[in-house]
Amino acid sequence: MNDPLMPLRHSCEHVLHTAMQILYPSLKKVMGPPIENGYYLDFDLEEKVTDEDFQKIEALMQKIIEANLKFDVKEVTEKEAREIFIDNQYKLNTLDEIKDRGEKITLYSMGEVGNKYYDLDLCGGPHVKNTSEIKAFKLLSVAGAYYKGSEKNKQSFSSNKMLQRIYGTAFDSKEKLQKHLEMLEEAKKRDHRKLGQELELFTFSDEVGPGLPLWTPNGTIIREELEKWAKETEKEKGYLRVATPHIAKHTLFEISGHLPYYKDDMYSPMLIDDEEYYLKGMNCPHHHMIYKSKPRSYKDLPLRFAEYGAVYRYEQSGTLFGLMRVRFICQNDAHIYCSEDDAEEEFLNVLKLHEYYYNTLGLTKDDYHIVIGLPDESKRDKYHGDKALWDKAEKMMRSAIKKSAIRSADDIGGAAFYGPKVDFNIKSSIGREFGISTNQLDLYMPTRFNLEYTGKDGEKKLCAVIHRAPLGSHERFIGFLIEHFGGAFPVWLAPLQIKVIPITENQAEYAKSITENLKAVGLRAETDDRNESMQSKIRDAQIFKVPYMLVVGKREQEASKVSVRLRTGEDLGAMEVDATINKIREMYLTKSLNLW
Repeated sequence: MNDPLMPLRHSCEHVLHTAMQILYPSLKKVMGPPIENGYYLDFDLEEKVTDEDFQKIEALMQKIIEANLKFDVKEVTEKEAREIFIDNQYKLNTLDEIKDRGEKITLYSMGEVGNKYYDLDLCGGPHVKNTSEIKAFKLLSVAGAYYKGSEKNKQSFSSNKMLQRIYGTAFDSKEKLQKHLEMLEEAKKRDHRKLGQELELFTFSDEVGPGLPLWTPNGTIIREELEKWAKETEKEKGYLRVATPHIAKHTLFEISGHLPYYKDDMYSPMLIDDEEYYLKGMNCPHHHMIYKSKPRSYKDLPLRFAEYGAVYRYEQSGTLFGLMRVRFICQNDAHIYCSEDDAEEEFLNVLKLHEYYYNTLGLTKDDYHIVIGLPDESKRDKYHGDKALWDKAEKMMRSAIKKSAIRSADDIGGAAFYGPKVDFNIKSSIGREFGISTNQLDLYMPTRFNLEYTGKDGEKKLCAVIHRAPLGSHERFIGFLIEHFGGAFPVWLAPLQIKVIPITENQAEYAKSITENLKAVGLRAETDDRNESMQSKIRDAQIFKVPYMLVVGKREQEASKVSVRLRTGEDLGAMEVDATINKIREMYLTKSLNLW
């Protein structure tokens, strides 16, 4: 983890554990790693801990910090460690894992033996030298958690029970903590789950099932605007649209290697005519079969097949999170079939396409970067294919990334099972980071599917395949956009763009005629002719973050004008109707991030 405060935060987790053990003597610590911007502690305790308990826990933590306790480390034998943690089966299980990995066993102690705050724990560090270095901390929330994050971990000692988890954060100054807490408050306001309900964008239903979002009319407008944008852009870039079924026989996924390598992430098969069929978890095998449906020549390449393909992936219930992690997604997917000689240039064009999309949405190169997923060579059995092909694909991707001048970082172990890949991570306006899209330059699948073309010399050659999805899935990308814009979408994405508000019923017909003119040029508008005050109507439109409110009273009607108000509260005054319509339409068609 690239976090200079990680040792401090990990040390604060030890302080939390010690306080919890004193307050709740029957508690069994499970694990407590540092995470981005903080840490958490998983523990097994029959008594329920709530937010109301944080005050007493934090008070004891502060006393422990002020005791100026020193952190020490020592290496011990497996036998010594097992004797120390004989009453904590979770720690004994961790010892088994350490033994399997062939790693040394280290214990960290906090304070001197005999001190009432003394703590000894199985840990690999690192820590600060002294608790006094923890200048500011805060407990944030408490939640349920399964052992190792999975409800499938059914060790005999845990009986698949739900643990408890406390999240916290720590900083080296009170000022930094305060700034972080303010950011968290803003994040709560922008939470896509909260805004999604308030703005009526999507919903979930127990009867439909977890992780299966239902898009309402408002949310569907956003989906369709994004899809229209992508289709128009891809048409300009030479992509051809295809469509594929949601299921396929097991043999297709055996050829691709998704069975067995990806089987745990796919739904159980269904039996049709004595054959096993699977819901597709990816579109690429289907696209490969379209490529193979006829002989291909070098003159046909590059071939770019694009599809907004619906795919289904089994995500463990404990990992489901709003739109960010679901079991059904609709991907902005495409596969490019080209010669190896053209692969690097095609991959560079894909990177540039990402830039175009992100720049249009107001992101800069400071807001996104590439994570290069590479294989963990110590676990080579997890991956398909010849290492030479992997190395060649990695070399071409790195060269394209260098030419793109987009920041990048390596992620060992982050490769797909059939090749290295790159992920685009983007940062929202409040600093939250999202993994949005995955892209691969694949030299291996052509060997599995025998994706050939006839070269200039008349010889059969294997093509290269580029997997790309710049807008990722509708689900995660819209989740990001909701939080990035705080629900106040740019005009072109706003489900409702204009509310026309008559001050009295005498202006109702005039307001409706303006609404019809707006609709006639493709804008999304409504007349609010409810029996409510003008102020109430304006407030309601602002709550729904409608970009424009066109208010019409007696004066506006007599002058054939409208009074223009923005959702920001700015009053632009009376304007000609046609000029107002043309201006709003310009903001819509140019995908402007401004309102005026």
